[in-house]
Amino acid sequence: MRTTDTKQGWSCALAVLVWLTWSQPYLEAQQRELKFSPKVLEVLNMPLVELKPDDPPLLRLKKERFNAALSEAKARFDLYKRGLTKLPDLIDVGERLFGAEVDLYDTPQEKARVIQRHLDVYNEAEANLEKQVKEGLATRADLERLRYNKASLEIELYNVRNSQVQPAPTPAASPAQ
Repeated sequence: MRTTDTKQGWSCALAVLVWLTWSQPYLEAQQRELKFSPKVLEVLNMPLVELKPDDPPLLRLKKERFNAALSEAKARFDLYKRGLTKLPDLIDVGERLFGAEVDLYDTPQEKARVIQRHLDVYNEAEANLEKQVKEGLATRADLERLRYNKASLEIELYNVRNSQVQPAPTPAASPAQ
């Protein structure tokens, strides 16, 4: 049987106390819980996409990917509320979820509509996160990551909208002329 001497026991207890003291501000900050914008909560409350037996294989895979991203987002949000994950994890899964949702659509008009809705979510989330950074509830790095993702979406929206407006082909001179 292994015995622990008193000195080693006290050292272990001291290490645990130091760790608890060091991590306390982090735990308290997360327990104060960030307030999420209504549009973010609306995204988290979206239903899964129905898989139909007659879905073409590629569409079925896209739906499965979207459903997996949405389920992960809901699970990570629950973990966040319990203090078991950090805000960057939520931003990452949001990025995957939005990408998977855009990929469900084929036409530039549909894609533009979905991307614009995502930008609306990012705009609301950015304003909310700016307040939380000022209150010390979120980090500047989290805010900048969100801004990076928002700018990426704006670029994607710009490209999708410009792909809709294609110039009419100019007639080429025939070789016989």
